[in-house]
Amino acid sequence: MSEQRSAPRLKLWIWLAIAAIALSVGAYRLFFRKSEAPRWVTAKVTRGDVTQVVNATGTIQPLLLSPVGSQVSGIVYKLHADFNDTVKQGQVLVELDPALFQTAVKSQEANLASAQANLIRTKADAQNASRVAERARALFAKNYISAADRDTAVAAEQSTAASVQAAEAGIKLAQASLDKARLDLKNSVILSPVDGVVISRNVELGQAVVASFQAPNLFQIAGDLRKMQVLASVDEADIGFLTVGASAEFTVDSFRGKRFRAKVAQIRNAAQTVQNVVTYVVVLDVDNGELLLRPGMTANVKVVVADRKDVLLVPNAALRFKPRLERPASDGAKPENRERRSRGEGKGKSSIFVPDGEGIRPVFVTVGISDGLNTEIGEGLSEDQVIVVDSQKTSSGSAPTGNPMNAPRPGGAPGGGGMRRVGM
Repeated sequence: MSEQRSAPRLKLWIWLAIAAIALSVGAYRLFFRKSEAPRWVTAKVTRGDVTQVVNATGTIQPLLLSPVGSQVSGIVYKLHADFNDTVKQGQVLVELDPALFQTAVKSQEANLASAQANLIRTKADAQNASRVAERARALFAKNYISAADRDTAVAAEQSTAASVQAAEAGIKLAQASLDKARLDLKNSVILSPVDGVVISRNVELGQAVVASFQAPNLFQIAGDLRKMQVLASVDEADIGFLTVGASAEFTVDSFRGKRFRAKVAQIRNAAQTVQNVVTYVVVLDVDNGELLLRPGMTANVKVVVADRKDVLLVPNAALRFKPRLERPASDGAKPENRERRSRGEGKGKSSIFVPDGEGIRPVFVTVGISDGLNTEIGEGLSEDQVIVVDSQKTSSGSAPTGNPMNAPRPGGAPGGGGMRRVGM
């Protein structure tokens, strides 16, 4: 009897267990199906000011940087300038050993004197030949000499006249050589070409200076250091925003808390390509009245290219957000056409998505300038309106974050291995 009574109870418990399992599976599927629906991350449209800048890196240089070289070769005999010395135009910087240059001058003076003496001799010979030729013509006219004797006298006259011209040319050549020797002697004393400050000295006392096809660089003299410039390299994607006269500011590592102001003075057209990156040099004028900036410092430049006051602003993430259209189009349009319309293509506008009931819808807006975080927008939205900037979607098979009992293990999904400590 007891066995007959326990059989119905067992069947009842089995059916109750099956019903409980079915309800659990249904609830589980329903719960996770809802969790797969995207959760929208939203923000609000704000009103404020926005400034668009172009960032670049450059090097500080003087407005005038004059290299000082040597036109002649020699041994450094005296040094009259050192680092950071203030020099004037025409001031002596270096003297080379003058002995060889003085000897060359004396040699060329002797060559000139010899050429002058040769001219005197050839002129005397020419005068004598001219008189002989004149007598020969007279005697030939009276048939006292033959035609051959007359022709010989005339040829000698012409030859001595040519010798006079050659002697005169020799004097000019000797004079030119003497002038060059004297110029070399003068150039052995190297002078400052400009007023400024010596920022580099590349020569030592007793050093041999060799002037070849390229003059050796002995000094570098910077002009007025109260006026400096920044040579900034600007990426080709940003060069179109810059204009001459635009305001800029920059910082240097030596004075981290100080901002220096500058203005765009020149935008050079010559492109520079380094590792397939194309940049252009932009020159900025800087007032260095405090003499804090030094040549060669690295400047982190920000050039203001646009500024807007009291405009509507949205986070840049809202413009980048593009949801995937996985559902079939309800209006009969193809999915790719719906995605194109959501991006606002063909309208000259950008799309921003706003909540619409349980879903979202695109709103097309005109886009203005951006500071890298926020972007100016035109018509289409209003202040404090809620917009979508991102979506959160729980992957299938994962537990909802609201159930602490099913929280995922670190480094893996629920039930997965993840990272485990072994042998501790």
